[in-house]
Amino acid sequence: MKFCSINWFNMKNRTLGELIEELRKCNISERTLEAMMVVKREFFVLNKEEAYFNEALPFFSQTTSQPLVIANVIDELELTKDDIVLEVGTGSGFQTCLIALLSKRVYSFEIDDEIYGAAKENIARFMQYNPDIKLDIHLYRMDIFKSQGVIDEIIRLESRIDKAVFSFAIKKIPDFILKKVNVIIAPIDESDRYQKLKKMIRKGSGFISKDLGYVSFVKARTEK
Repeated sequence: MKFCSINWFNMKNRTLGELIEELRKCNISERTLEAMMVVKREFFVLNKEEAYFNEALPFFSQTTSQPLVIANVIDELELTKDDIVLEVGTGSGFQTCLIALLSKRVYSFEIDDEIYGAAKENIARFMQYNPDIKLDIHLYRMDIFKSQGVIDEIIRLESRIDKAVFSFAIKKIPDFILKKVNVIIAPIDESDRYQKLKKMIRKGSGFISKDLGYVSFVKARTEK
C-alpha cells in the first residue's frame, strides 16, 4: 500500500482539490484521482464539512474508510470497463460508486439494515445530482456468508465475477467466492489490533498473494 505523511495543518474546510493533491503526493494513479473528483465524498458522509479530510469518519455504527485506503484499494483492483465486481460491505456507498464508475457492474452486499438504507439513499442522491453519470449498481441487504445461492445466480447471469473486495476484516474468505473470483482484496483478521490487507490473484488452480499493508477495518459479523 502507498503510505505518505499527512499535512495536519489547515484541516478546517478542506477542499476536494486539496485532498486530491495530497493523494497525488502518495502516488495514487491519475485514473483513480479522476474518479474521486467525479464521485465526490461529500455525498457519502454524515458531516459534509469533514468530507475531504484524509481520515476515516463516523458512519452510524461504523466508520467510512480513509480516502487514501480506498484509493489504494481502487488502484490495486486494476479495474477495466469490462469487469464484474463483487463488493462485500457497501458501507456509505462511496467505494461502491467509485468501483462502478471504473467497471461494468457492481454487486454489493451489506448486512446492517441502517448502513444499507443509508448507502442506498447516498447512492440515489449522488445519481440524482449527476444524471449524466451512469452507474450499474445492484445492492443486496444480505449476509455474504449465507449468499451462495445469490452468488451462483449472479455468475449464471454474468458468466463470471472478475474481482471481489471485502470492506470488513475477515478470517477466511468463503470457499464459494474463493473458487469463482480471479482477484480478491480483503483485510485478513490476524490480531485484535489490526488486519493485513491482502490481494490474491488466481494463478492456475491456486492464488498468489500480495501484502498491501496493515489496516484497521470493522470485523465481520454474521446474522443469527
